[in-house]
Amino acid sequence: PLPPSSHALHGSFHPPPRPSERYRCHSPSSPFTMAKSENPLDNYRRQQRKKELKKNKNARIKARDAKVAATGSVDEVKSEISFLERKRDRNADKTGLDAAETKKLERLQKELRIVSAEAVKRRALAEEAEVERAAELLAAQRTVKGVQKLNESKYSLVERYASVYYDERMNPFGAPEPGKPKLYYVLCR
Repeated sequence: PLPPSSHALHGSFHPPPRPSERYRCHSPSSPFTMAKSENPLDNYRRQQRKKELKKNKNARIKARDAKVAATGSVDEVKSEISFLERKRDRNADKTGLDAAETKKLERLQKELRIVSAEAVKRRALAEEAEVERAAELLAAQRTVKGVQKLNESKYSLVERYASVYYDERMNPFGAPEPGKPKLYYVLCR
């Protein structure tokens, strides 16, 4: 045993720091970071940087969601989700899914919500456009000019003159009678 020293008796002796602890900050939360400055300008810049990073992250998420909504299909996302769920169920007694696969499953579930909502919107817009087209068609059929424009868009010039039903005064568009098929003369060269 060593003889008691004067430091041990008075309790003022501290052992020298280890080499790994020599430059360590004494912050309890993070042992390897430098102390934050008390300069208000530095604190302001740090806060602005945090805001900018958060804003950029949100912008990336919105861009990814918009891309998924535009290109993704419900069936593809559902198949990926079912694959991961089957894998999780098979390995439930052992490990289940690892962290990356769990995160991917959560992301796919979010994508499914986005894609489903977008599909509903597309269907509603398509139905609305169909109703508008039908209304325009009915409105066009009520006037003589509307019927002429409709027939012009329906029958090209070649079709008009090659039609069996063409008559210069009575049927200038060569439209077949209701219930009859379109018939054309064969052009010989």
